[in-house]
Amino acid sequence: MLGFLFILINTTAIAVPITSIPFIYTTSLGGCANFSAYLDPLTPWGIASVYAISNNGVLTQPTLDHYPTPKYLRGRICGDFVTVKVDRWRSLAPLVPISIKGEDSAYLYQGVPYVINGTAVIKIKSFTPPLVEGRYVYKVGSTSAFGVYIEKYIVYDTAQVLAYGIANITYISLSDDKPDYYVEIPTRGVKIEGVKPWAPDFQLYFAPNQTTVVGRPRLVVEQIKIPVLGECRGVATVVNPLERPLRVYVKLETGEEYALSFYYLPDNITTWRLREVVARTIDGQNLPVYLVTTDDGASVGLCVVEGVSYFVYVKTNSTTYRYPAEVKNGVVEAFTDLVKPRVIAPGFNATVEPDVVKTGSNVTVRLYYNGTFVAEFIKKASPIIVINVSSLFHKIKVVDALGSPLTTFTIYVGSLKFYGHNGVAEIIPVEERAAVEINGVRYLAQIRPEIKVPTLTQESFLKIAAAATTVGVTTAFALRRKEPRATREKIERDVVEV
Repeated sequence: MLGFLFILINTTAIAVPITSIPFIYTTSLGGCANFSAYLDPLTPWGIASVYAISNNGVLTQPTLDHYPTPKYLRGRICGDFVTVKVDRWRSLAPLVPISIKGEDSAYLYQGVPYVINGTAVIKIKSFTPPLVEGRYVYKVGSTSAFGVYIEKYIVYDTAQVLAYGIANITYISLSDDKPDYYVEIPTRGVKIEGVKPWAPDFQLYFAPNQTTVVGRPRLVVEQIKIPVLGECRGVATVVNPLERPLRVYVKLETGEEYALSFYYLPDNITTWRLREVVARTIDGQNLPVYLVTTDDGASVGLCVVEGVSYFVYVKTNSTTYRYPAEVKNGVVEAFTDLVKPRVIAPGFNATVEPDVVKTGSNVTVRLYYNGTFVAEFIKKASPIIVINVSSLFHKIKVVDALGSPLTTFTIYVGSLKFYGHNGVAEIIPVEERAAVEINGVRYLAQIRPEIKVPTLTQESFLKIAAAATTVGVTTAFALRRKEPRATREKIERDVVEV
């Protein structure tokens, strides 16, 4: 975590953890509200922008109170939502030197941008609506009369002005060695001596509880002691409260020492006895943990400390993976991008190599049917890999010598055994040849869409018998028709009627 963005909406206070830079936070406003946003001045971040948002998505830059800074701003904002953007800026010491460097005027021509470098207050009078763009631009005044737009801004770093009129510019320095005055920001562990209060005409706000002083300041820095709570006793010390991130040195009674980094000053340091180290796949399965260390590579002892960056090492096959871990109630837990793929292939056994791998990596899936290897696939690793096994089976037709389908038969392909009925069988062609078994006799054949076996089924015998009967009758009829006339007459004479 990179610190907190503190927001106050009317009387509701919100401490928003900053998780990345740039960082954008949006929350409900529900109309008009008194609004303020604040960042620790010692952090290297700044409030880049604040916008009110309506329900139809229109963004409006609010008019803020005089004079906001990237560390602290306030004003009355109207809208359905408010969005705040935090970006990189600069770290400011407990004393911010303020100097008014002079004033300038510039004519603004339509369509010609005017660039301002540095911190400045800009008052614009324009015949067209002014447009001021930059990383840190805040509107502090807006009105119009008789077709003239009068707007006031304060800008930091660099800004560009587009308008048609005139601009009065007051330049400000935040880094002079001999400033006009200082803004003192109360900081724990720091005392400022040699200054007295001052009431300037021009005020920049860096913190809600700041004061304005003049004099010859001297900074006295003291170490800060932070309570150590929990199951392991010890002491925690901040040596330099001005640096960000803060370095908190923790020494436990067990002899373990830690150096923690924070972008904020913690109220206490919590400890636990180390109970368990867990690493999980993306779908929650446990992984074997090889080692757990802190961010500097030191092995973990008896205790774990909140705020320490822990890393868990997972060793699978010949590869070791390193993952950041979280600590909760003495359990160090890491969530990885690893996966143990599980194969769904009905009727088949499957193996996956490697068995643990990063999600999306290539894995080799091998399928076995009744213990025989039948197919290999290259798949992307995921918790579940589904194989379409129907594509492995080939349908073949098995007939006898006359083309009649075999009623019941068995086909052996390698060590695999398949059963067929009514001339059809589905097999996995792990070899080019197969053995067809009928009535205990095996016939070797080449695997093709139709296999003809040199045998006869009952259907074929019936065909032959039918064909033989038909052939006999036909032959007899033909012979009868070819008998000579004299023979027929002789037969007729030999017939004795009774």
